[in-house]
Amino acid sequence: MSADANREGFRLLRHEPALFAMELLWRWSFGLGLLALCFFAYARLRQAVLLSDADQLALAGQDPFAVAEAAKNILAEAMPLLLRTFVQIFSVASILWIACAALGRGIITRLMVRRLAADYSVTIASDAPRWTTFAILMFARVLMLLILVIGYLGGVIVAGMVSSPKQNPVVSGLIVFASLSLAVVIWSYVNWVLSLAPIFVVRDALSPVDSVVAAIAFIRRNSPRLTAISLWNGTARGVIATLISIAGVSTAALHFALPSWAISALLVLETLVYFVVSDVFLVGRLAAYSSVAARELAFSPGLSADHSGIIAR
Repeated sequence: MSADANREGFRLLRHEPALFAMELLWRWSFGLGLLALCFFAYARLRQAVLLSDADQLALAGQDPFAVAEAAKNILAEAMPLLLRTFVQIFSVASILWIACAALGRGIITRLMVRRLAADYSVTIASDAPRWTTFAILMFARVLMLLILVIGYLGGVIVAGMVSSPKQNPVVSGLIVFASLSLAVVIWSYVNWVLSLAPIFVVRDALSPVDSVVAAIAFIRRNSPRLTAISLWNGTARGVIATLISIAGVSTAALHFALPSWAISALLVLETLVYFVVSDVFLVGRLAAYSSVAARELAFSPGLSADHSGIIAR
C-alpha cells in the first residue's frame, strides 16, 4: 500500500500540475523574502561592525591562529548586534513563513484531499478555507523549531556549567550531542504530526487541537505505511542531493578552466535544480500521505462510520 501511495501521489501531480506550481510559488516566495532579509542584515552588520587596522592585517595574513583570534575579537564586539539582528530576522521570517505556508499548503491540501476523496467516492467535510486553523498549525511548527534551538543552546549551557578547564572536552561534546539528539527526535515526531494535521482539517473539518489528535491516531493506525513513504521519499531526496553535490564539487574543480562568473552561474543553476526536484518530492510525499488518508476511509468500514459521525456533527 505504501508503494501504491507513492505512485498515486506522483500520479496526482501529473494529472494536477497546478499543485506543483503552487508549491513552488509559496516556497520560493518565502525563500526570496528570507534571502532579502539576509542581505539586509548583512548590509546592516557590515556598516555597523568596524574593523581595526590590526584586525584587517590579521585577516589578510596567512597565520590561521591570528585569523582565528581576530575573528573571535570581532564576534565578541558584534555579538549584541548579531543577537538583535538574529531575533529580528527570525521574527519577520516566522511571520512570512506562517503566511506563505498557511495559504500555500492550505490550498494544496484542499485540492489534494478533495480530488482523492472524489476518486475513492468518500464523503469529506464541506470545502471551507479554514485559514485560521492552518495558520495556527504553521505557528506550532515554528514554535517547535524554536524549541529545537533552545534544546541545543541548553545543552551547550549545561556542558559549560558541568565542565572544567581540566576536564576532557569529549564529555562536554557528548552532553551537547545528547541534548541535540533528544531535541531533534522530539522535534522530528512533532513536526511530522503537525505536517499531517492539515489533511484532517480538510478531510474532517477539525480544530487545530483535534486535527493534531487525529494525526497522532493516523500515524498509529498506519505507522508502517507512513514510515515506508517517508523513508522512500527521504532516500530519494538524499540520493539526488548527493548527485548534485558531486556535480557541484566537479564544477568547482573547473575553476582553472572556466571564468569565475561561469562557475558561479553553474553552481547557482545546480542549486536551483536541487530545490525544484526536492519540492517535487515534498509535495509528492504530502500527496502520498493524503492518499493513505483517503483510502482508509474507503476500505475501513468502522473508521468510515466514525468519520461520517464527525462530518454530521
